[in-house]
Amino acid sequence: MINNKTKIDEKLNSENHSKEDEVKSGQNFFSKLFDPDENSVKWLMLALVLVFLIAFAMYSRIFADGISKKVDNIKLVKVKNNHNKFLAEKIETLTAGYPIEKMTRYLSRENKEVAAFMVAIAKKESNWGKRTPKYHGRECYNYWGFRAKRAKMGTGGHTCFDSPKDAVGTVSRRIEDLLSKGVNTPQKMVVWKCGYSCGGHSSQSVQKWISDVSYYYNKF
Repeated sequence: MINNKTKIDEKLNSENHSKEDEVKSGQNFFSKLFDPDENSVKWLMLALVLVFLIAFAMYSRIFADGISKKVDNIKLVKVKNNHNKFLAEKIETLTAGYPIEKMTRYLSRENKEVAAFMVAIAKKESNWGKRTPKYHGRECYNYWGFRAKRAKMGTGGHTCFDSPKDAVGTVSRRIEDLLSKGVNTPQKMVVWKCGYSCGGHSSQSVQKWISDVSYYYNKF
């Protein structure tokens, strides 16, 4: 009996010690987990990693958007710089022997409607470059009677361009703007001559402008 009781007591003591060890082990685990001295570096490293990943994701998105815009711009430039051989031949045939012929490589990069108006208006306004404004005797490459304020202004209050390329680029943008607003026929394009109102011009001069521009515009 004594031996059995002793064994039972030993067993109970062993179980109690085992439970105490489990409790202490659990307490030690949570103590270590939330112990700032032991885990502060780990938490800090984890936070830094998370911040880095978030920043990297944001930067990657911004970088990707920037690349996409650059690619789109490159595509637009390539489209703008495409040389339309058929259009170039048409312009050269019409303007052979006139100063504007030297602008063919720039004019032929525009779409056909823009190029048609540029050639037609240039014929009416300057006889394709034979009557042009000058800046201290220098050619202004303004074959369209174009007037927009710049540092260099030619005779007659006309814009003086730096080069043929500058001239075609600037005037073509103005024509594109007018086309986008529905000014898409020689009759409507008379605003080039009159501005907002043709009241200060004779009806004969207005009709002559429309007729002459229409003649060359329709060749395209």
